[in-house]
Amino acid sequence: MVTGIRRLGGVVAMAAGIACAAWLAFGPPQDWEGPMRYVRFALGLASTGAITGGARLIFWDPQGDGGAAVAE
Repeated sequence: MVTGIRRLGGVVAMAAGIACAAWLAFGPPQDWEGPMRYVRFALGLASTGAITGGARLIFWDPQGDGGAAVAE
């Protein structure tokens, strides 16, 4: 049950990150100039972090030995 909730949270985080990135790419922030460019940049980094964090929640590796499969 906990796995299902974690994966659902990952999907929600990824969807929010993709929505924010699409809004930044195609929406009103394209016209932001001056110091607001830094806000747009920070939002872009936050959306990238949400997508990455969501993927980690979905494909969680509790043992942490993901590199062992690559080394074999």
